[in-house]
Amino acid sequence: MNKIDKKLHFLLGKVKEECKKVKELSDYELKNKTLEFKERLHNGETTDDLLPEAFAVCCEADYRVLGMFPYDVQILGGIALHLCYLCEMNTGEGKTLTATMPLYLNGLTGKSSILVTANEYLAIRDAEEMGQVYKFLGLSVEAGVKRDTNEKLDNDSKKDVYAADIVYTTHGSLGFDYLLNNLVQSKEDRFMRDFYYVIIDEADSVLLDSASMPLVISGSPRVQSNLYGITNFFVTTLVEDVHYEIEDKKVWLTKEGVEYVQRYFRIENLYGEENYDILRHVVLALRAHFLLEKDTDYVVTDKGEVVLLDKSTGRKMTGMKLRGGSHQAIEEKEHVELSDEQRSVASITYQNLFNLFPKMSGMSGTIKDGKDELLEVYHKQVVVIPPNKPLARIDLPDQYFKTSEEQFDAVIQETVRRHKTGQPVLLIASLISDTEMLSKLLVQENIEHSVLNANNAFWEAEIIKEAGQKNVVTVATSMAGRGTDIRLGPGVKELGGLCVLGVGRMNNTRDERQARGRAGRQGEPGVSMFYVSLEDDVCEILGDDFMEKYIEKDKYISKRRIKKLVNKSQKIKEESSVFQRKNSVDYDSVMQRQKTIMYKTRNDLLD
Repeated sequence: MNKIDKKLHFLLGKVKEECKKVKELSDYELKNKTLEFKERLHNGETTDDLLPEAFAVCCEADYRVLGMFPYDVQILGGIALHLCYLCEMNTGEGKTLTATMPLYLNGLTGKSSILVTANEYLAIRDAEEMGQVYKFLGLSVEAGVKRDTNEKLDNDSKKDVYAADIVYTTHGSLGFDYLLNNLVQSKEDRFMRDFYYVIIDEADSVLLDSASMPLVISGSPRVQSNLYGITNFFVTTLVEDVHYEIEDKKVWLTKEGVEYVQRYFRIENLYGEENYDILRHVVLALRAHFLLEKDTDYVVTDKGEVVLLDKSTGRKMTGMKLRGGSHQAIEEKEHVELSDEQRSVASITYQNLFNLFPKMSGMSGTIKDGKDELLEVYHKQVVVIPPNKPLARIDLPDQYFKTSEEQFDAVIQETVRRHKTGQPVLLIASLISDTEMLSKLLVQENIEHSVLNANNAFWEAEIIKEAGQKNVVTVATSMAGRGTDIRLGPGVKELGGLCVLGVGRMNNTRDERQARGRAGRQGEPGVSMFYVSLEDDVCEILGDDFMEKYIEKDKYISKRRIKKLVNKSQKIKEESSVFQRKNSVDYDSVMQRQKTIMYKTRNDLLD
């Protein structure tokens, strides 16, 4: 046992002792403990001094209000969260209940305790369910998001939210609120308190995968351009390899292409200062047409809006826009009404946002794979909390194929085979296009199924709950319904539990462990298997020449070689992501220092 584990277990023993005493209290006496704790904090005790008693009070309240008494491993997780570690707790181990203890303890200080979670559905669900416990104990709790994402909270509502002892919100809302709070015109409009304690749910996804994506608040520039239409039409007349070339996700004009632009727009020198606007719009149109794909990079809604898709999660990024005219170029390509061009007024990355908290902790089912990077960037240690019951899931070895056709074929055959027995099957793919393909193939086999591609968190949660019932087949992206428990229906345990079939190698091993973790929760039976091919997204790194050689020319390639190549691609992808994130942190920290000084000066002036 290492030093950290010893400390956690020592404190667990203390909490268990206090639990025996608290059991005897009446409801009235239990509620009164909150006032006593606040008084003691006021008189100089620290939250660490109060931990054993406060945790015991919260455990007892959890039991009296929700009928759930936290397991020892949940109390261990709660202690680790209070001590600001990042916790790995298996999927299905009850992270929601675990968070009640540290939130209650830190909520006693009168400073803000915030839990940020992956989507609006989870924030509202947890604030409502767990909120009953805090209210019973005399603390206030609020959700910082609305059920309908288009509904925005006004300033007064936000003041109420952030004045609460405990706040459940999403990382996006928290980030934008922080920026807006620093853009107010008068001190009365400020609605946020100073940051104090935060728990980040699905911390690996926020601190690693989404870390370097800046949150940006934009304003419109004074003059809108009218060159989109003409350059959009012009680009459709170009011929590949004659006028432009594409390589490595980049596109550029050839010498002939440049001459053609000059003839078409009747200009002397495309790269002259006076023609900067034409050049910019031609480049934007080229990118929109040849690098950004509909249904992969963005979707067009029924209302005729272009909405970006998050590549890693498949979720719609409502409200996010590409800057510098790229968004308008896509709108022109899709023949929808152009929105205003945007310029950045304020921005922050999640890395910097969460580094602003004096006390930061986080939890996730799959965080230990990123422990070195988390230590380097956030100076945070990862603690692995053991499961309450030993894992009974069977992880079958990956199946390897040369082409995606063989891969999909095998997945569908396995689904049909298991579906005949009544076993529930959950198919997980990393791309939206793959979920649609699987759906088509299942229709051909006459198998009823639901498809979740991370478009609606509320609706997803309802469907994913049912994924463990007999005869049910569900197709989902890796992020869809994350954070929702899949309970096994009657008779499913005897069939081997939920079967998770992963389609395609994912960008990193964490996403794969997350997918496997959907089965075998709380020591239940389950099975998982991944189907991998050389045409997976991850293998793009190998280059077109390689693909042509093996796939288009029908050359034989052994399973062992496929395995090696796929593993190598995934490793390169993971390493390049780590490198990118490191760079963005170094670059960003300088900017952030300047911003922090600016915001402080601004606040002093407002006051």
